[in-house]
Amino acid sequence: MKPYSGPFRLPGPAATALGLSALVLLLAALYWPSAVWINAAVRETDSYYTHGWLLLAAIALLLWPRRAALTAAPVLPSRAGLPLLAAGLALNLFGLAFRINFLAAWSLFPVLAGLSLLNWGLGRTRVLFGPLLLLIFFIPLPGFAVIALAFRLKVASVRSALLLVRLLGIEAWLSGFQVVLPAAPPGEPLAIGDPCAGLRSLISFGAVGGVCAYLFPLSPLRRLAAVFAALALAPVANALRVALLIVLRQLLGPSAVRGGYHIALGVGVYAASLLCYLRVLRWLIRSPAPPPSTSA
Repeated sequence: MKPYSGPFRLPGPAATALGLSALVLLLAALYWPSAVWINAAVRETDSYYTHGWLLLAAIALLLWPRRAALTAAPVLPSRAGLPLLAAGLALNLFGLAFRINFLAAWSLFPVLAGLSLLNWGLGRTRVLFGPLLLLIFFIPLPGFAVIALAFRLKVASVRSALLLVRLLGIEAWLSGFQVVLPAAPPGEPLAIGDPCAGLRSLISFGAVGGVCAYLFPLSPLRRLAAVFAALALAPVANALRVALLIVLRQLLGPSAVRGGYHIALGVGVYAASLLCYLRVLRWLIRSPAPPPSTSA
């Protein structure tokens, strides 16, 4: 039986180029509505995905040095990509038909995986798909997931911040999502809004962790550790930021938690958290790998 050679290995370079061009045009037509939706999500006020287009550039930079590994990987096209491709296209068409934007956009993962397996096989797919998985920090979550996750993060951040300020001797409690400070200067209470939930930090830190995990020479286990360290640091940093806002409101009054002061505090905490993460990453890079286990 003739071995399977992939759907895009047509006889002659001209025919192959024509087939690939048709594929690119088809994918562009299918995912253009998703691109428009993602761009709107990136540009909207208080977006959780303002880092989006920078992440695409970072993914391209991660893929560029992998050219040699991609060329060295064996080309063994696999029909296993066919069900993935079919499922991805079905999800995309379903999402477009019923205007479920996140479903249409997230279908890109099985579509790319299926196409890569069909044409190249598992070896080259493994080389490509690590950096491409970082698109999970670029494609927006569905609205109900954003609302639920932001609410839980906000509750956790406020409760953690209250524990911290009480350890400092500041009397504080919650009334809804307003922090009541009986001994603070008079004025409006400190309201904890949705931007203070920390979801933006969680997504952006996850993206930073994913890029660093593939940018530096790390084992698969340490790559996972680099990503999870970034995701764990984000809510801790946000709780600290909310605690500092409460302290400023307690000591200086309502003017200290508005406008430029608020923005400067957020930038400062984010920068300090990023430095802490770089220290963790440095330890992951420099610490010796565990010796291979030997059987008795």
